Parts: sequence; structure tokens; C-alpha cells
Amino acid sequence: MKIIFILILSLLSFGNIFAADIPNDPLYAKYTNNVNAFCSDISQPWSDWKKNNLLKIDRINYLSINTNCYEDPKKRDCFKYYKNYLDGIKADSSKISTIGSDTNPEFLEAASYVYKETMNNIYVCAVINTKIRIIDNLLKKIPTTQSNTKKKYEQQLQILKKKDCRGIQDMSELSLKKTILDNTTYQYCNYRYYLNYLDQASRESIRSYYNALDGEKEDNLEYMTQLINKTSAKITNEINHTKEIFPQAMFAFSEFEKTYASHVVLEFILQDYIDLRVSLKKLLNPIGQVIYKASNAQAPMN
Repeated sequence: MKIIFILILSLLSFGNIFAADIPNDPLYAKYTNNVNAFCSDISQPWSDWKKNNLLKIDRINYLSINTNCYEDPKKRDCFKYYKNYLDGIKADSSKISTIGSDTNPEFLEAASYVYKETMNNIYVCAVINTKIRIIDNLLKKIPTTQSNTKKKYEQQLQILKKKDCRGIQDMSELSLKKTILDNTTYQYCNYRYYLNYLDQASRESIRSYYNALDGEKEDNLEYMTQLINKTSAKITNEINHTKEIFPQAMFAFSEFEKTYASHVVLEFILQDYIDLRVSLKKLLNPIGQVIYKASNAQAPMN
């Protein structure tokens, strides 16, 4: 556990790096270059993320603010690319088409939704792999052959193995935690660079960021200043929120991993008590009837 603690601390320390050292370059090409140069660098502690990716799609590049929202006048779906990605990782894509409007696509809101669904699915796959490991180990150790609980978990094990996640070869506790940290740290790194890109784009390319603006509004310095400040505040809040949630999610998973085996064992114990009660009832009822009849037989007749 000490190794895990040190590993988590080292990965969480990257939040400070992201906050201070990301180049202030608004160009979308620089965003993708930064992701390739830093997030995907093979020298990073999380460099095994792709080899042990829990999802079936390797990565996503978040959209440029210059995305053409008018290719299909009938649909005008700026975020169809996101929808296809979410469908590919078996995440909920229903909300993505409702974000923003034709003249004002909400790049931050859409990217935030995609990021959250990505992280959610990583943890879903991690939970599935953990359940498979724990259930499989317990079923091998529990000798009961007629238990309804055992049959239930045997069926659940087969269902879990069919879920749309990549299996992990090394299912040990330490290895799985390292895999989760690799996956989530890469996704966090990618998204954090994108938030930096949006922040700079909203300041330096305000017309492109909002796709279209009324000419009179563009000439209104006070309005433009308020718009930039409001956008920047939203992005800053998202950066802070994302940084806070990152360690909390890992802590919650660790708590689940520690308690799930106990939950399964308690279900088996409960089933044993139920079976014992049924058996005692079957055994004691005839004995009680015999004692009752014997007592009546010896009772004096009136």
C-alpha cells in the first residue's frame, strides 16, 4: 500500500505542473502537439496507458473552435465527432447533440461531458475487472456446491466477462491500480491541455470561439470584456473542479476494492444462515410434533 500511496502522490503532483508550465499558445495544433509531446511521452510514469487501455478506443482529440458547424444545414451537429466517440466506448451519447446552438457551440460544455463520460467508463471497466478477480478467487475458495449465492455469482461472473471492456492480463490489486492511474492520468493530461487551449482561444480568437457575433456587440468593448471574463471564469472553474475530482475518484475506487470482497463473503454467510434455519425447521418440526403427541398421550383423561 505504501507503493500505491507514493505512486498516487507522484501522479497527483502533475496538477501543479499543468497549472504552471503549460505553454500559453492558443493554436489548436499546439494543443495536439503538447499532448503528443508530454501526455504520450514514453518517458512518463503513465506511458503504459495505451498498452493497458481499459477502453476499446485509444484516445480522443478534443475539437478545434474552428470546427465547421454548417456542413449539414439540416442537422448542424457540431459535435457528431464526439457522439461517434461516445458510442464507440459504449458511453451515453444522448446529451451531446443538445449542447450549444448553431451560432454558439459550447465547446467547453461538450468537451467536459466527453471527458466525464470517458473517465466514468474507465472506472466502470476497472470495477468490472475488480469484480471478476474477486468473485473468481472467492468461488475457487468456497467449497459450497449447492449454494444459491454461489450460482448467482457464477452467472454474474459470466455476464461481467462479456462486458465491453478490455481485459487486463495482470489482475493483481497493485497492477490494476497502476493501470487505472495510467489511464486516468493520460485522459486528465489531454483534457487539461485542451482547457488551456480554450482559455487562450476565448481571449485571442473571440469571434471564432463563439462562431458568430453581432457586429454591434463586437464593437462594444465593455460587452466583449465581460464575455471574455465570463468564459475565462467558467474554464478556470472547470480546471479546479477537474483537479479536485481526480484524487477523489481514485480514493472511492480504492474503498470499493477493499470492501467488495467482504460484501460477497457476507452474502454467502447470510445464505448459510438461511439454509441453516430452513434445515432446522425441517428437523425440529417433526420432533416438536412427537413431543406434543407424547405429552398428550400421558395426560390424564377427564
